[in-house]
Amino acid sequence: MEGTQQEQQAPAVQVSVIIVSRNCAAALRKCLAALEQTQPRELIEVIVADNASRDGSAQIDSEFPHVSMLRLPHHVGLTKARNIAIRTAKAEFLLLLSPSVEVAPDTVSRLVEHLRKDSTALAACPEACGARALPTQDQVASHWRDPWTLPEVPRGQAVELHDGKALLIRKISVQGMNYLDERYGEHWGDVELAFQVRRAGKRIVPVQDARVSLNSGDPLWTPADSHAQAAYAADAATGAAAYIGKHFGFGAGVLFRVKLALGTLLRVLTFQDLGVNTGLLTGFLGGSKIDGTDRSL
Repeated sequence: MEGTQQEQQAPAVQVSVIIVSRNCAAALRKCLAALEQTQPRELIEVIVADNASRDGSAQIDSEFPHVSMLRLPHHVGLTKARNIAIRTAKAEFLLLLSPSVEVAPDTVSRLVEHLRKDSTALAACPEACGARALPTQDQVASHWRDPWTLPEVPRGQAVELHDGKALLIRKISVQGMNYLDERYGEHWGDVELAFQVRRAGKRIVPVQDARVSLNSGDPLWTPADSHAQAAYAADAATGAAAYIGKHFGFGAGVLFRVKLALGTLLRVLTFQDLGVNTGLLTGFLGGSKIDGTDRSL
């Protein structure tokens, strides 16, 4: 009877922290250690979706008994891994967090506080995160390899696009979007999410007193061999094409595909970085993205 009363009095989890990891054990360890200092700790659950890491990242939950580890058998990309984790989340709020980030003990509660009281906000992020405007069609075409090379907006200007490292949003909002759009693999999914926030007539509110820092662990995994580099480049190109076609029209998407394919073909014919560009061309023309179908990644 006493145990039942204690269970009934236990606070409900308010925030599900969603982390997608990929061969970044040292960084992930620091990220999780910082989360363990969250006050009060019992108000968050931490879910790590590990994208088939080979460096021991998927076993880190043995060091953090309160972390739920989802060991994905293949590298399914950022968007799909997030959706898998989100579907298991119990809380009202989701904190999409990069393993490269360490939060201060009060960061999560401050983000929740600001999102609860601001009726114009659909999401909240630490002010330290890079703030950008949603890209124009030309900007997508010129920054297709990496949306985070888009120029940042001056401090104090409205935030339309966060840098993907720390974003708090209500789970019901993500469910209302039918979850994150899996037309995107590893790239451009955060830009799509920001677009959906704006389409809803809401905004991403930057929170000045929500403190985060980049941790000093191993750098996040980057592709080393030419096959992986080509796969990531094709994923980025396919994501950019999907974004342009969805928001600037079918014809604009086709034009982007033709221009990128012809430019890549020219580099292949002139033997520029032949392995990567050949893989990019074939992958992009086939609509390839990182979603678990390439078991060699």
